[in-house]
Amino acid sequence: MSTYFLTACLIVVVVSFEVSFRRSWNLSRNSRGVAPAQRLAARRRALWPAFCALVCTLLGLIGFDHVQDKLGLSATANLMMLSVSFFSGWFLGAIAGMDRD
Repeated sequence: MSTYFLTACLIVVVVSFEVSFRRSWNLSRNSRGVAPAQRLAARRRALWPAFCALVCTLLGLIGFDHVQDKLGLSATANLMMLSVSFFSGWFLGAIAGMDRD
């Protein structure tokens, strides 16, 4: 893998972490002083995009598996690396931005 691709993966991790962190921090901050059920709902709203990203990643990989012989193995590996970078950044940002009880 080239250093440009690894740099792109790092940028994807950082940007997705930042967006997710701000979203979950705002949801968590706005849920202070509310009932525990509403706080749990705010946490679920913070994690929802991460799970959507996982589903989209899996569907994309299934789609690329069908055209892998035309694109080659490296295209599928690169897509997997970018998808894992996005999902891990988003998930870590959601976890880091949650308010601790």
